[in-house]
Amino acid sequence: MSEAKYARQAAYNRKTYVRFPLDLRPEILEAFKAKCKENGTTPTTEIKKFINTYIEKQ
Repeated sequence: MSEAKYARQAAYNRKTYVRFPLDLRPEILEAFKAKCKENGTTPTTEIKKFINTYIEKQ
């Protein structure tokens, strides 16, 4: 496997699996949504920002 292909696969895996715990634990996702509502942010946007930051740091 080429390094570029490996890097793309690793990034895809991080993007997929960082979201996975949220899907497994609906109570955490609901608490997160409530917190976003309190501070005026959008849950989907916040999750995407976190995932992108996490991917870039790896």
